[in-house]
Amino acid sequence: MNQHPPTTTPGLSGREAERLADALASWDVTIFVDGTSLRLPEGARDAVVDLLSRLTRGEAVTVTSAVVPPTGSEELLTTSQAAALAGISHTYLRNLTSEGVLPVQYRGSHRRIRRSDVQAWLARQGEDGSAATSPADLLTTSQAAALAGISATYLRNLTTEGVLPVQYRGSHRRVRRSDVEAWLAGRQRRDDDGAPAPEQP
Repeated sequence: MNQHPPTTTPGLSGREAERLADALASWDVTIFVDGTSLRLPEGARDAVVDLLSRLTRGEAVTVTSAVVPPTGSEELLTTSQAAALAGISHTYLRNLTSEGVLPVQYRGSHRRIRRSDVQAWLARQGEDGSAATSPADLLTTSQAAALAGISATYLRNLTTEGVLPVQYRGSHRRVRRSDVEAWLAGRQRRDDDGAPAPEQP
């Protein structure tokens, strides 16, 4: 199956958002295609209403194709695919598999991760609030470096090494403010204990 590239649409605001939210309150979704009215089946309706509801709340929405594995089989992902699905760096994902946080299967010397395990991990992140990140809580590497009082190069090294988790927005790295603050707190504890701080380039 050929997949279309993902598309991202910015959230709505003001009167536009209010009108759409009022219209969605009925959950009676009918669409018009080339002048023909179509009532959506339940699953499609729920997906469209969810997408439109997110837009009315001002959330940007990304739509992408999904490959659904045949019933009874578990879809296995490469580490790159799993990292993309989780929105984290490849290195951080490998660290999660090495630490046993994400179960891994080997095909020869290659790691494979079940899609359901990545989705379960993401759900667990949401339960403790760490994955429920607002765009304001995501920092560029420059902003994160300034907050941490380190160079942008050193911060990028920390993300590459998996010390600081990173999320990608397109090809741009974003770091959660809470992760930088937690790293700083750990660094402060090391300093208080007299442990040597890591070398900074």
